[in-house]
Amino acid sequence: ANGKPFKVVTPSNEYLLIISEKLIKEVMDAPLDKLSLHAVAKEVGPIQLLQPKHTMYGFEWQDKRGLDGIGFVRALRSLLTAHLPALQPNLEHLIKDGLEQELGQKGDDDFTSVRLFGMIKRMITKINCFAFFGEVLSQNNEFTAAALEFPEAVIIAAELLRITPGFLQPLVAAMATKRHRAARTLFRHLEPIVRERLELRHAQAEAGGFLGLHTQTNCMQWLIEASPRKKQWSPERMVGEIVAVWFSSVHQLAMITTFAIEDLFIKESIRCNCSDAVTGRRKALVPCTFSGGSVSLAAGDWVCVPQRAMMHDAQRYSDPDIFDGFRFARANDLLCLGQRSRAVPDDTPSLLTTTNIDWPIWGLWEGSFPGRFYASRILKLMLVHILEQWECKLLDPAATRYTTWRTSIVPREDTVVLFRRSQQATYRLREIIPCNHHQISSTCLAAKLNRLIVQV
Repeated sequence: ANGKPFKVVTPSNEYLLIISEKLIKEVMDAPLDKLSLHAVAKEVGPIQLLQPKHTMYGFEWQDKRGLDGIGFVRALRSLLTAHLPALQPNLEHLIKDGLEQELGQKGDDDFTSVRLFGMIKRMITKINCFAFFGEVLSQNNEFTAAALEFPEAVIIAAELLRITPGFLQPLVAAMATKRHRAARTLFRHLEPIVRERLELRHAQAEAGGFLGLHTQTNCMQWLIEASPRKKQWSPERMVGEIVAVWFSSVHQLAMITTFAIEDLFIKESIRCNCSDAVTGRRKALVPCTFSGGSVSLAAGDWVCVPQRAMMHDAQRYSDPDIFDGFRFARANDLLCLGQRSRAVPDDTPSLLTTTNIDWPIWGLWEGSFPGRFYASRILKLMLVHILEQWECKLLDPAATRYTTWRTSIVPREDTVVLFRRSQQATYRLREIIPCNHHQISSTCLAAKLNRLIVQV
């Protein structure tokens, strides 16, 4: 479209795709009573898919964000990020144990054959359960199995409900979710814990003490403390909100380590393989016009940023369809010297967790994903442990490794990777990158990481 906005018509509504920096800023700065991110979440998120007429757990969201006075963004962005150093030893232990469990069965040539996407989902669910719900629930196999099943059941039910007449939707939803098996399991485990914590918080407030439980360091507790206090929610409502946040965050992987080259190496991988074709979704609550009237939206239409197309735009990236693991590292070196790089569109040095128009992977402005620092940390810890301890290769390098559904790009369930414990201990990633790495250029770190990858 040569940078111009264009519309895609679907059976439900129209999508306006925008790419120019000026128009993106104009849309993202629009008042919430005109363009709403929250209305998008209500339309496609778990709360809409599992609303009261479809389940007994339901609760409603308003189209306008903030009407319930929720501090959930602060809980994920500030508290979770601040506690990452304290959580990291346990997270590393979970990753190490998870890899040992998944890769313990040896086959020919000592290689273990695993379906990669399934392995990653199981490991990430276990890790996220620890950070989100605490150690006790993360060690409960019934609970973690339900936590893994729940998002998948919701997505499958959602697609079926799109083509189901209204009078059949409760029946179809029950069948698709196996009578809400995963949701019922989550509620059965969470409701008594949430009830007890809400009662204790109320008792502490009545006694003039501190609000919250200082012995609990997990997202569930922080979400409880961030919920309304004057008009306290019921345990059922609180559990519903917690499960909704779990659904929204469970697909976002994790972790920021101390060395920037790994950060930028993963950033290039995400650039080439971002999991959603669009981002920055907003729904028009009323008719809207932009750019002096040249761009318009009808009430109910959506506006989005086509991030996958932007990541493969030759006007933004040199050789955009080629993976260059050190693209952003070299660009950062030049940008630190005050020079622009033709390889990237950035005008300042960037990180994996950067959020701006040139890197909209995490969303934009107030809609950016608050748990991205945690997601970055987990992702990189997993990479470190695999590089240090394991050799790996694809069983079939020529096979297709992803599929598409609507705007989503999803890894294929049948992609098989072979793992074998590394026979060479010449290098370890933490040894090859010294503690004072911030004094070394990104290009130097790139060369060192490349030597490690070649040996492993």
